[in-house]
Amino acid sequence: MYPLPTTGTRAVRCVCPHDCPDTCGMVVTVTDGVATHLRGDPNHSFTRGFLCTKVSRYLERTYHPERLTTPLLRTGPKGSGQFRPIGWSEAIQRVADALNKARHSAHGPQSILPYSYAGTMGKLQGSSLDRRLFHAIGASLLDRTICATAGAVGCGITLGTRAVVDSEALDSVRLFINWGSNTAVTNSHLWVRMLEAQRRGARIITIDPFQSRTAERSDQWLAIRPGTDAALALAIAHVLLRDNLVDHDYLASHASGLEPFTQRALNEYSPRQAAEICGLDEGTIEDLAHAYGSTRPALIRLNYGLQRHGGGGMAVRAITCLPALTGDWRYPGAGALLSTSQIYPTQADSVFQRADLIPPGTRTINMTRLAEALEGHEPGPPVNVLVVYNANPASVCPDQGRVVRGLQRDDLFTVVLEHFQTDTARYADIVLPATTQLEHWDIHTSYGHLNVQINEPAIAPVGESLPNTEIFRRLGRALDLPEGLFASTDLELIDEVLTETPRGAAFPPVGALSGITRERLLAEGPVRLNVPSPYLPFAEGGFGTADGRCNL
Repeated sequence: MYPLPTTGTRAVRCVCPHDCPDTCGMVVTVTDGVATHLRGDPNHSFTRGFLCTKVSRYLERTYHPERLTTPLLRTGPKGSGQFRPIGWSEAIQRVADALNKARHSAHGPQSILPYSYAGTMGKLQGSSLDRRLFHAIGASLLDRTICATAGAVGCGITLGTRAVVDSEALDSVRLFINWGSNTAVTNSHLWVRMLEAQRRGARIITIDPFQSRTAERSDQWLAIRPGTDAALALAIAHVLLRDNLVDHDYLASHASGLEPFTQRALNEYSPRQAAEICGLDEGTIEDLAHAYGSTRPALIRLNYGLQRHGGGGMAVRAITCLPALTGDWRYPGAGALLSTSQIYPTQADSVFQRADLIPPGTRTINMTRLAEALEGHEPGPPVNVLVVYNANPASVCPDQGRVVRGLQRDDLFTVVLEHFQTDTARYADIVLPATTQLEHWDIHTSYGHLNVQINEPAIAPVGESLPNTEIFRRLGRALDLPEGLFASTDLELIDEVLTETPRGAAFPPVGALSGITRERLLAEGPVRLNVPSPYLPFAEGGFGTADGRCNL
């Protein structure tokens, strides 16, 4: 571990670890080795020094009396919550023995399933040495699809990357459309910028079946019928094309597929037809389309709710066609925003996580089908060892009752890395105490802005807790895996993340990480990517598609 001062008062820069686009910078005051105060980092160009209520109370989480601080061994029935403390050496050996037993059983290593998601968004504690270990032993792969996969695929078809704008360049935007996005609650720093623009005369329209807090504060709320977003998008396109509210020069230079797109929108999705589908008045759709078509610049803020239904990916695809019709990609802050995550040219996951170690033919299990996997209904061997970290599947996974019954299996060995005794941890055979964000190193990109940030440990680990990276290092050694897989310190892992991998594609932009080093991040705090300001990724085309054009 890393020695930290135990006397005096100092300020330490940290990063909010939560699955949120804002990725706030934090400053922690530490006095005599104890974190005493937490505030937003005023030097963060996007979050500008304020934090949401949840992370503002992160010190309470770190020092909570129910925090897990020692490894635990189950002593009662699964789900009873009965455990006794054990030492780290025993805990690691028990886990290693279970993994080795599964690896060398008749079912082989694919009977081992790692299960993780976004309990932390850090590159180190979220997806580094853990992946190397599971790839090296040949465990089943996990398809982490529970959140945003459909929308990402829809964006990819249209744009060749995720819909992205410079979220700090919204000063001139005159129309905001929150489409399936409760921005006031889930993207509060972007919402503040929308409100600032609203005070300057911009309009805010929210499209959402639910009258959210965002809808209540908007100039107009459209209560669309759930699952009909694609029809509304195509009806807007119908009006734009019918009434000549399109940017012909932009389309001619930077779009493909215009003719078939036009024919379908004009022939199948008139406002009258869409009104019946969407549950909106025909006149409302006409007015929305004219407002969008005649107001420049305009930004559509997409979010993940609208893509979590059958056809959700195609809904996102249809919506992300609209800015090409109007030419909004030409303007600062305008176009469509789903995620900035693919702008960062960090070391490719395939390199950082050592995907080359994955044995050919290794199966992939969709994380939303954990119930089926635990019941033995997935192709391949049964799951006999489950390693859960950065996730709580007993609480969030579909078919919750079946998941819990699966976790109750006597022949299933479950390991959980956690801060607290969660619903899932209650069914574990071994619980391993993990550090919180204030106790370990990490490196963060964002899916809501363009900054890179380093998370510096502010305090020593509470109790006997360990970072995920150290836990998997110890497991790797206990499994006698090649030492080189786990030799990098956490600081060296940060350097690896910041090493660009050439991809030979428009996205992520080459050189965006040039000059951004661990040393610079520690000295300066949040650093913006090396992209122009304002950043207009598609102003001159340059889409990530095969032909470099927006595919309508």
